[in-house]
Amino acid sequence: MESNKIKRIYFEVHGKVQGVGFRRFVWRSSAEIGNVTGWVMNTEHNTVKGEAQSELEHLEKVLKRLNKGSTYSTVSKVEYIFIDPITDESQFTIRKTQK
Repeated sequence: MESNKIKRIYFEVHGKVQGVGFRRFVWRSSAEIGNVTGWVMNTEHNTVKGEAQSELEHLEKVLKRLNKGSTYSTVSKVEYIFIDPITDESQFTIRKTQK
C-alpha cells in the first residue's frame, strides 16, 4: 500500500524558534507521534532545520506540529521538501547548532 511507504522530508522553520525550546519540542513531538526518525538543529540564520522520516501519515502530523509551534515560539513559515529516505537511522536526535 502506497500510504505505508516510508518517506523523508527536509524542513526549515522560520520565526521566533530559537531560544524557546523549539528543538526539544520537535524531538518530543516525534516521540509522541511515534515511528519518526531524523534530526533537528538550530541554524546560524535564526531558523530551525531538520529531517524527519516515517510513513506519510506521521509526517503530516509532524508538519502540523511544526506549523503550530511550541508554547513560546512564533512560527511564521515552514518550508519542506521530500528527499530520499535513509536506512541506517533508528531515532530522532537534537543536533548542535550549525555554525
